[in-house]
Amino acid sequence: MNNIIIIEVVLLKLSDYRGITSLSAASKLFEIIVSEVILTQSKRYISTDQHGFMPGRSVTTNMLNYTNTCITAMEGKAQVDVIYTDLKAAFDRIDHNILLAKLSRLGSSAKLVSWMRSYLTERKLRVKFMAAFPRASAILLESLKEAT
Repeated sequence: MNNIIIIEVVLLKLSDYRGITSLSAASKLFEIIVSEVILTQSKRYISTDQHGFMPGRSVTTNMLNYTNTCITAMEGKAQVDVIYTDLKAAFDRIDHNILLAKLSRLGSSAKLVSWMRSYLTERKLRVKFMAAFPRASAILLESLKEAT
């Protein structure tokens, strides 16, 4: 008896998704080093209330800080106003020329800005799925079937 896989087709907005980059170990290491240099240069311009993408800070530290602020305010019968924003795709949508100009104004070296310009421009993404990995595709589709 043949295995039949039933696939439910769901139309998705592709703009809600972004590619996952598979970098080599050397490229990933270089990216970590560069991000540390940029963070070191720009740290004094970042609010101490910033939790995302900051070493030693996380959603958990943000919520602990917020909870403490709320409790203190309630004890003093004060009002607390808060605005949370989700900037998950901000880097994907930012105008790279503006980003590079800000890096330059923050004191980044001309070589670093030049490297970032070459890194951010003329990038291409190519995806192969079914044709490249037929066995993995079948396993994934079977998993999707079981999950629904």
